[in-house]
Amino acid sequence: MFFHQRFVPGLAIYSYMIGDPKSKEAVVIDPTRDVEDFLRLARSEGYRITHIMETHVHADFVSGSAELKARTGATVHVSGLGGPEWTPPYADRVLRDRDDLLLGNLRLEAIHTPGHTLEHLTWAVYDQPRSREVPALLLTGDFLFVGDVGRPDLLGAEMQKILAHQLYKSVFSVLPAFPDFTEVYPGHGAGSLCGKALGARPSTTLGYERRFSPALRQKPEAEWIADLLAGMPIAPAYFSRMKQVNARGPRIIGPELPGQRPLSASDLYHRRCENCLILDVRPKEAFAAAAIPGSINIPLGANLPTWAGWVLPYDRPIILVINQPADLPEVVTHLLRVGLDDIQGYLDGGIDAWETAGYPLERVQTLSVHELDQQLQRGSPPFVLDVRTEAEWQAGHIPGAIHIHGGLLQQRLQQVPKDRPVAVVCGSGYRASIATSYLKSVGYSSVSNVLGGMAAWKAAGLPLATD
Repeated sequence: MFFHQRFVPGLAIYSYMIGDPKSKEAVVIDPTRDVEDFLRLARSEGYRITHIMETHVHADFVSGSAELKARTGATVHVSGLGGPEWTPPYADRVLRDRDDLLLGNLRLEAIHTPGHTLEHLTWAVYDQPRSREVPALLLTGDFLFVGDVGRPDLLGAEMQKILAHQLYKSVFSVLPAFPDFTEVYPGHGAGSLCGKALGARPSTTLGYERRFSPALRQKPEAEWIADLLAGMPIAPAYFSRMKQVNARGPRIIGPELPGQRPLSASDLYHRRCENCLILDVRPKEAFAAAAIPGSINIPLGANLPTWAGWVLPYDRPIILVINQPADLPEVVTHLLRVGLDDIQGYLDGGIDAWETAGYPLERVQTLSVHELDQQLQRGSPPFVLDVRTEAEWQAGHIPGAIHIHGGLLQQRLQQVPKDRPVAVVCGSGYRASIATSYLKSVGYSSVSNVLGGMAAWKAAGLPLATD
């Protein structure tokens, strides 16, 4: 059996390609929208991608199944167990519980494991020359992770009750049929928001999880559900949008990435792209030194797609300000993964071209932690906005600070005053740069990024509150 696991950092997505060495047919499971990696792999290994499978309708990224089908003609298999609302239109085969697929000497069986979603499937993979009765491995999608199970709270309070009950049954009624040595390959790893305690290892075994995962320790259902939901991280607002995009079927991108058009500084200044949002992906230090007024900074890195989904509106075209042209494919790929498709182009020559043309620049104010501490001891201190997670906040924060998770800033903007200076703090400065740029883009004039964030504050021995 040919087996390949692909990992996308940041969104922490695992996708898979499995092939039969004799027939040279391959199936791809839960692909992301950037399918070129699988096409290259298939060519290099001499396989034909003949089938595509999904475990469920994803919430955190745009599925690549329709894209891969358009490029290969492969047959798409999806669950129909959530009803028509959650059955994507690009499906060629709609599956029920225990339906299977034969791929040469391999057999893949769909096992209904609802709880994260209504329609969720786990794929049991049988390497038949070795065993027709015991699967070689399970592809568990967002049902079972390393150290955790999928969250049941992404479809609202009413559905949460139904899904949590189903998840309990899936864990304690379906999984016991498989032996301890069964290998488990999940749909996400550490960093994903599809659970609360995902491990960093790429795979596990059922026996290890039964012994060490709190989520697999049986207890009364109500107690188990309460423990599961306690401390669950906030789900990004874009998750609900991704569910709908995937249920309807995303737009086909094709082999050419969007956003390849260079735009002059003059084009950008004179608003040739009407209602465009300027996304600056340069490092936070470069953005602070010189930026186009109104632009939003999300520095290029593994977390770009998550924060783009959190912060950027989906109804505005995007123009990119990049550090160097070689960064463009990576930036565009990150945005496409979370459904930000309308990328009109990039600033030709970067910020240097803008500055050379004599167009206005703005600089982001910065504060050292010592400067902030001095200001807080004066009579009219700044409004300190902490944009970290709830767990980080509870572990220690600046006395008198106000906590608003950076991803919720748009919804709670009325809590941030415009009539006094605002100092934004996060763990080290990355999220604060995003929040600072967003506040300035919506009219806040006196906003500062606290350099080094809480890491610098703690290292300086400055006071902490935990209330």
